[in-house]
Amino acid sequence: MKKLFGLLFLAIAFTACSSDDDNSNDTTTLEGTWKMTTFNTENAYDLNNDGTASKSVMNETNCYQNETLVFNADGATGTAVNTSYAEIELTLVAGTTDEYEYTVTCVSEDDSTPFAYIQNGNDVTLIVAGENQTATLSGNTLTYVFQDGFFVEVDNNGTTTTVTEDITFVFTKQ
Repeated sequence: MKKLFGLLFLAIAFTACSSDDDNSNDTTTLEGTWKMTTFNTENAYDLNNDGTASKSVMNETNCYQNETLVFNADGATGTAVNTSYAEIELTLVAGTTDEYEYTVTCVSEDDSTPFAYIQNGNDVTLIVAGENQTATLSGNTLTYVFQDGFFVEVDNNGTTTTVTEDITFVFTKQ
């Protein structure tokens, strides 16, 4: 699961970046540090078992609080910095067919991944390990939707099922 979220964050990090071209004279440049401020799933989950479901993986897990993208002044390269990831386990509640108990472990890490990028107006394509991802810039935020990027393996009485859905990442310029 660590590798999944690491690759997922990396793909997101590379696609969440773009420039500001909102037809105003106020242009946000990519150069600098962008912090992840949103990591949302399509459906709400109560991953922290507090009785309230949310689409925010950051709030539900208390992980991913300091993930950043750093765009270099060269206008072509940068680094994605990962400081944590969530290990999420789902177990079907006995006697039910659609109720789960979640176990979340937030694991600290210090992982930096270089990337290249190309900016075309509000679209920024990040290139990581030969994979291209495109994000959109609006003001001081970079948004990327990663299709089928969120997946969790569910144990159903010894049979493992994988649940997948889209996730949305937003990075805010610092």
